[in-house]
Amino acid sequence: MLRKINISIFVLIFLLALGVDAVNATPYLSTNYYCLVDTDTGQVIYSQGLDEKRPVASTTKMMTAILAVEYANLDEVAIVSEHASKTPEFSIGLRKGSEVEVAELVKAALIRSSNDTAVVLAEHIAGDESLFAHLMNKKAFAIGAVNTHFINSSGLPATNHYSTTYDLSVIGRYLLTKEEPRKIVAMAESTFQHPDYIKPLKISTTNRLLNNYSGANGIKTGTTNLAGKCLVASATRDGRNLIAVTLKSGDRVGDCMRLLDYGFYNTKYVKIIDGQIPFKRLKVNNGEKPYMEVYPSQDLYLWQADNKLDLEKKVRINYMPEVPVLKGTIHGYLDVYVDNKLMKSIPLVNRENIKKKNNTIQKIREFLIK
Repeated sequence: MLRKINISIFVLIFLLALGVDAVNATPYLSTNYYCLVDTDTGQVIYSQGLDEKRPVASTTKMMTAILAVEYANLDEVAIVSEHASKTPEFSIGLRKGSEVEVAELVKAALIRSSNDTAVVLAEHIAGDESLFAHLMNKKAFAIGAVNTHFINSSGLPATNHYSTTYDLSVIGRYLLTKEEPRKIVAMAESTFQHPDYIKPLKISTTNRLLNNYSGANGIKTGTTNLAGKCLVASATRDGRNLIAVTLKSGDRVGDCMRLLDYGFYNTKYVKIIDGQIPFKRLKVNNGEKPYMEVYPSQDLYLWQADNKLDLEKKVRINYMPEVPVLKGTIHGYLDVYVDNKLMKSIPLVNRENIKKKNNTIQKIREFLIK
């Protein structure tokens, strides 16, 4: 009996050491603001404070890099302004009048998180950092980061400069679709061709996950007193891609490791919608058949952890179809939400032709019966 108790205690200690809750396998986290997202679909797998607006420090530079590669060529040369040269720490020490290629600026902004390179990029693209921030906000909204507002390109503290864990996952997913930024955020170290140095300057990432987690390939850290320690982390294992986001974390690397492990090892792909099962039965007025069945036009699979999924289904449908009805007609949509985020709108269709009832023949039949 004593031996069994000792074994149970050992297992509990082992699980706690891994950062796992022994009861439901959910990870221990040192923050109240986090989310775990499937990179390929954008599905939220696990979260808390998903839409809480918070300062996000240098994770801001993800959007700066996105606009840089969309609005400028990498070999363009930007000139450092006096305003940019006076950008507060952390800076890489650019001087007024210096000339730097856009590719080098993006690299230093994402790897070393230098604030002055972010400002140079903003001024080179928009002529003014505040105008560039306006472009950042437009882009954020366009890609679905609707609870985000930027004031500057660096993430330095500013009133009304905020985002959310979910929005940062959206921005991170979008960044990973851009070849050059995707390569850069996966680098643990590189070099920066500083205009005031004869030799290239070695720069190292502030994302310690890259050196400590198998499959890690990005993305961006951020730290200020108000924002705390933030991290947007991505990793790939066995062909599966995940993004973990933590804000104001006591252990951002450890938190993201535990979130990613949870996603890789504690979730399964589950069929939520079966296209072979009728979803609704609709009454057909004046049809040769009084009713018809509508089906989802496709199956839907979602990632589910510990048999838990914050799922909601909403139906938009025409309950009074007009005859004749052709096979494959869309009668409405099944909207599937996960954590209040729309995942999929699935058309609802019928699978057979419904002809209009022949009233003349029907009247003859009724007459003959009488």
